[in-house]
Amino acid sequence: MSPPPKQPYYTVENLEPMRSFGFLIKRCGTLMSLLAESRFESQPISFLQFMVLMKLRFQPHMSATQLSCEIGHDMGAMTRVVDSLERAGFVRRERSQQDRRAVEIALTPEGRRQADGSVHILVDALNELAEPFTTNEIEILISLLQRMLGRLQEHADAQPAARAEAEKPARHSKAAGGKS
Repeated sequence: MSPPPKQPYYTVENLEPMRSFGFLIKRCGTLMSLLAESRFESQPISFLQFMVLMKLRFQPHMSATQLSCEIGHDMGAMTRVVDSLERAGFVRRERSQQDRRAVEIALTPEGRRQADGSVHILVDALNELAEPFTTNEIEILISLLQRMLGRLQEHADAQPAARAEAEKPARHSKAAGGKS
């Protein structure tokens, strides 16, 4: 005997922002970015620049398009961010080993030092946010968010239109330059 059909969690009648995981995730991301940006105000790099350095710290060579997609920033703004990081000596553009026509962004030793020297700012902010939660609750939250990310990625990969939209970076009204 098969289990009864699962009832949908959401209905037209019960959908409200503070009970929608989509709204809550988006709002948390927005507020976390504002918190991180404020913590980086006194630093030689902006939070957006830090995110680029950290992404390159874990994935050494990426195209500007990949960076733009991963970080969720429009391509024009990402180009300006990479330009400012390159002027500061934190990244360099180099030809791809796989496709000599393509250009990739690579972290310089100075960029790695900057990322390593700034990571404590984000660690402190995250620990402050995690303070009221138990270790188990944090682990569960991370696990659930990873599952949700996987589910969203499956949907994006399955539909060409969704995939194109997922790869299109979010539009930001604020100029992306930054400090340096």
